[in-house]
Amino acid sequence: MKAKRTYSVREYGYLLDGLTHEVYSNAEGIPKSTFQYLLSFIQDEAGEKDFAPFLRLTTFKRKTALKMLNYVGVLQTPCGTQIEVLPKLYLNGDTESAEATRNQLITMLRCLRDSPFKQAGSATIRDTNMPLLEVYISQFLSLTNQLIKRGIRSDYVREQKNAKFLKGRLLVSQQIRSNMLHPERFAIECDEYLINRPANRLIKTTLALVARVAKSSSNQRLARELGFVFEDVPTSTDIRIDFQKVKTGRSMSYYQNVLAWCRLLLNGHGPTASTGDFNTLSLLYPMERIFEDYVAHCLRSKLDDYFEVGCTLKTQAAKHSLVEEHDGNAIFRLKPDLLVLNGKQTVCVMDTKWKLLDASDRQHKYGISQADMYQLYAYGHKYLKGDDQKELRLIYPKTDKFKEPLPVFHYEDGFRLSVVPFDLEKGELVGD
Repeated sequence: MKAKRTYSVREYGYLLDGLTHEVYSNAEGIPKSTFQYLLSFIQDEAGEKDFAPFLRLTTFKRKTALKMLNYVGVLQTPCGTQIEVLPKLYLNGDTESAEATRNQLITMLRCLRDSPFKQAGSATIRDTNMPLLEVYISQFLSLTNQLIKRGIRSDYVREQKNAKFLKGRLLVSQQIRSNMLHPERFAIECDEYLINRPANRLIKTTLALVARVAKSSSNQRLARELGFVFEDVPTSTDIRIDFQKVKTGRSMSYYQNVLAWCRLLLNGHGPTASTGDFNTLSLLYPMERIFEDYVAHCLRSKLDDYFEVGCTLKTQAAKHSLVEEHDGNAIFRLKPDLLVLNGKQTVCVMDTKWKLLDASDRQHKYGISQADMYQLYAYGHKYLKGDDQKELRLIYPKTDKFKEPLPVFHYEDGFRLSVVPFDLEKGELVGD
């Protein structure tokens, strides 16, 4: 059977009903069965809730279309069609290759909070000629292979069985009921030292999934080979419960990276995942969060280049609220993306925005949202009280139309807002 191809589209791009010979820079034709499957999800009340954050029904060239929003990653339907959603990075204008974009995206994903990409090995995850899902799978398989070389952990599992010898506790009622005619057997309950434990069941289940969805022959082969090692382990019948049962002691520490990938791959499925009947695979991340975490990671390592030596960076602060008292409680929590601290004193408040600015478009305020300006105004008044230097920054991705910082914006009371570009390739602020 011929493998289904992978279709690539950029964020905010369009998926069209049926394959087309027409070439669009921001649209991709997909098989009719795939389009109708996704369309049925959006039109279904239950499915609409799951798909609404990243997929929207619209029109393109007067035809029904599905528009990807600002999520990137992989979407795979039960028919085997993979849709790869890549970001618009504008590294080389509008002409950057899928490989260059994929490489930069993977670099950014490695800085994502609470993500298994943080443990990504440079050898396996840098083969960006692969579709994105194959890159994910190769990383999981590489880590699983390393885990097997260190040794698979067994554990004591309580079992009830009919045995030829007495061991553990005799189950009297079952013995009477089941073994009246077989006095040589014993109905017992005992602890057995077995490989069948929650962590191994989750890995076996993920290997079964990977063997099914992988298109790379090397990934398929390695998934089957690793699956043989877990031959005596059943697949998970309840993924959520097995994750809850996983032990996290010191002896299981080397399992953590593999289990993080298991969680990513298994939880990326639709509602039938817990039964083993894998349905839709969606491994999609909002670009706002990817950009925010990437900027935070890069700035943390270069903070002395922008601020006084000894300053620290704090993410997702939530100390203040817009309204300090309402019916006995503070409400409308203010959560700037980044705070620069000198000791306990806030030096600068920064927010990241995954939006495109045009430094030449003064008439339309460069594309800056008025809501973003209000937001920074509120952050400044709450987090920079009494400071002489009241520094605020809005950070946007660098593009051909936004290469240098804009002239400084001055609020009242000494607040200064700098709007600066961030170079994705170099991982640094420009002109700051």
